[in-house]
Amino acid sequence: MLPNDVFTRLTELGPFWPPRVEAVVNAVRYGDYLTEDQRAQARALVAEFADVFALSVREVKSVDFIKFRLQIPPDSTFTKKVHQRPLTKPQREYLFPVLDDMRKAGITKFIKSDEVKAVASTVLVQKTH
Repeated sequence: MLPNDVFTRLTELGPFWPPRVEAVVNAVRYGDYLTEDQRAQARALVAEFADVFALSVREVKSVDFIKFRLQIPPDSTFTKKVHQRPLTKPQREYLFPVLDDMRKAGITKFIKSDEVKAVASTVLVQKTH
């Protein structure tokens, strides 16, 4: 888990603030097949372009030139019954901080229960690598 003070890509400290650059360089995985010289070159290249890396969804710039709209007929109805199995402890430990980050970034938000239009189960898929 990264400290909160390294998420400076969109702040006045900027994307090249030294602690942030260090966090970006350390977040990248470098192959074991690289020589020490190649690894140093790769780390320097990542540091040079640290502004293109986002350490969190909070650092992703939103765009205002495209809108995603679902083409759903107004008279459509969806299930509002939750068919979700309780999350396991490891799933909760992973998912809740991700949801908190998405809320802080303005991607998701809490709504009142009477505003719910549809409900779907959450499916967590394990990465293959």
